[in-house]
Amino acid sequence: MKATKNNLQKLVGQIEEYNYTVRYEKGNFQSGFCILEKKKVVVINKFFDLKARFESLNLILIKIVAQEKFVLRA
Repeated sequence: MKATKNNLQKLVGQIEEYNYTVRYEKGNFQSGFCILEKKKVVVINKFFDLKARFESLNLILIKIVAQEKFVLRA
């Protein structure tokens, strides 16, 4: 998938299907993003460009999907 605004919104929509909220904030995140799993909030560095946001959200989605599959098996 190519990093476009439309595809970025699709990723956000997929993350929101797992009841997570995506927010863009400034912060000192070492990886550029932060996941608050108990509150189901994803915080992305608001100074990231489109490509970095896309790549971060893609990694987060992979992690969320893997975590959900693990929870369902347990």
